[in-house]
Amino acid sequence: MTKRRKKSTSKKSLPKQDPFLMRIKKGERLYKFYYFRPKAGRQFNFEYRILSKEKKNGMLEMVSYNFKIENGQPQKKSITRVPEISKEQLDQIVQNMVRNTNTGPDEFEELDLSEYATIDEQLEFLKRRDRVDTMYIT
Repeated sequence: MTKRRKKSTSKKSLPKQDPFLMRIKKGERLYKFYYFRPKAGRQFNFEYRILSKEKKNGMLEMVSYNFKIENGQPQKKSITRVPEISKEQLDQIVQNMVRNTNTGPDEFEELDLSEYATIDEQLEFLKRRDRVDTMYIT
């Protein structure tokens, strides 16, 4: 009787911080971006961001994170990914966030990208609003 060797699989180590928080595949589009800018953190350029995209099946993918400028460098921390969420669930999350943090109208921004038909139109809108870092767009 001979022993069979198990196939060894090498695990790729993920980068410490993936500069691409959300990857857009063919047929997908951006959905909505939310920015929470509390007055207390403005001197540090602190924001809490929620980004979402619409997948081919109509469900959303969501990424949220804290954004802050530290020593002149943008930092993304506490990254949370939700691979599949409904539009209703996303709306609930945002409403709860606004309510639970007592976010005022001047501390919150919503960018609705769903009205644009193509990803190119969405990116042009984001560039005009200075809301996209083009070094991350491929």
